[in-house]
Amino acid sequence: MDTIHLRNVLTIVLGVVVLASAVLYFVPIGGQVYEEPKLEYKILTSTHIISGAYKVYGNPRLGFWVAKVVLANKGTVPVHNLKISYEVEGYSEWSESEQYLVLLPNSTIVDLYYPLLSHEVAKLTTPTPSRVRLKMVYTDSKGTPHEIIESKSIDILGVHDFIFTSLSPEENTGTFYDVFNNYPLLAAWVTPVDPVVREYGDMGNKLAGGAGATLSDEEAVKSLTGMWTLSVYNEISYKTEPEAFWTGKFSEYIKYPRDVIRDRAGTCVDTAIFFASLAIVQGLEAYIVLMPGHAFPLVKLPKSGQIIPIESTALNDRASFEGAVEAGVKTFGEAMSGPHIIVDIQQFQAMGIRPPELEALPADILQKWGIKTPTQPQPQPQPQPEPQPQPTSTYINPLPKWSMTYPSSWTVEEVENEVDFYSPEGIELIVAWGRGLSKEEVRQSVEDFLREKDDLEIVDEGEDVVSDVSAILVEYLWAEDYIVVARYLEHQGYGFAILYDFIYDEDNYEANLNACEAIVETFRLG
Repeated sequence: MDTIHLRNVLTIVLGVVVLASAVLYFVPIGGQVYEEPKLEYKILTSTHIISGAYKVYGNPRLGFWVAKVVLANKGTVPVHNLKISYEVEGYSEWSESEQYLVLLPNSTIVDLYYPLLSHEVAKLTTPTPSRVRLKMVYTDSKGTPHEIIESKSIDILGVHDFIFTSLSPEENTGTFYDVFNNYPLLAAWVTPVDPVVREYGDMGNKLAGGAGATLSDEEAVKSLTGMWTLSVYNEISYKTEPEAFWTGKFSEYIKYPRDVIRDRAGTCVDTAIFFASLAIVQGLEAYIVLMPGHAFPLVKLPKSGQIIPIESTALNDRASFEGAVEAGVKTFGEAMSGPHIIVDIQQFQAMGIRPPELEALPADILQKWGIKTPTQPQPQPQPQPEPQPQPTSTYINPLPKWSMTYPSSWTVEEVENEVDFYSPEGIELIVAWGRGLSKEEVRQSVEDFLREKDDLEIVDEGEDVVSDVSAILVEYLWAEDYIVVARYLEHQGYGFAILYDFIYDEDNYEANLNACEAIVETFRLG
């Protein structure tokens, strides 16, 4: 009995020892088991912000997010009090933090950023780089705070720049509807509330005898006719789009209706937006139809609901409004027989796709732009004083031999294979040459040099003749605000570049251009 009892006692004691050892093994000296959370995340941003439609980004219902965070807890302990906030650097305040009280292990969240952007973005005239900054704060299972700060670059487009699609190459199937999936944003370019557009529309309506466009179909047609007639009288015309306009691959410059009035010209998209805005000014419903390679407006008559298609490009032919509608009916039939999109302007603007704040213009701006009705008397030309000839000097280069006359107030600097002429107002005109170079090689050399210094965009190019020699003529936009006009030519074994540049200023653009062209015309070879 004693032996058995002793064996039982030893068994119990050994069991207690083993159990104690197991407890010591799982509970380390100094406290409880502690594990760090393990967060894995991916940050995505849209490729660009369309500043002309900047108001859409702050409305989650429209779905135009600017940043997206996919965050997963890959650890074995939860994350607590997770807060995520964002800003677009320079153009928004930090967003109010989205809070997730607990993120359990093996859980994933997707957080979207819809920024309330500052109206300052609408002042951008060219694409501008910025950054989306992200801040995530959370506490671990011990209550220790953690913070993660990241940023990603993003481009903010100029206020006139429109990108037809935001789909990634993987998502874009190349169909008409994918290429133009941003079409609702065109509603942000329709500006019936712009005082300039309202005054212009009222001038056209007055020309029609003060028609009450919403009272009857007949009055609506009279009002539309008056606004069309006013546009024809003021020689507003259709300007063809660049070849790449309808590819959907690049941002395209789209005018606001006030710009069409000022410039007396616009593409088919511009004139469609312009005439749709005028119709809405008079209380009518208007739409824009997109079809492959073309756009035109529709107007709904107030009583019958009949749709009137208008071929706005008929402004180019100085057609009557009746003729524009006849052409529009034909275009409408072509559109309906193929892929097309109808932009419901009022619906999209009611959803929040609204125009940006445009620059306030003087109350008499239409008069300053020379907009008149057929009944207004034409101004009599005022006698202008005869311009006084400016003293000039002639520069003669020995080898290769060439000469050019320039104002005596300009200064001249000579460097190897180059002569620079400078005006007191900051205009620069350069003649440079190289032996054995073709005009194409000279052009490449100049463009490589300019691109090395700053951004360079080709605005237009064609052919010209300088001193009876064929030349390549190219106009550039350089360093965002410099106009550069260059001519490249060859003569007797030399390649020449004749170019001038000045800062773009709308008030002085024509005067600077004419002054430089007058000097270039004096260039003589031999």
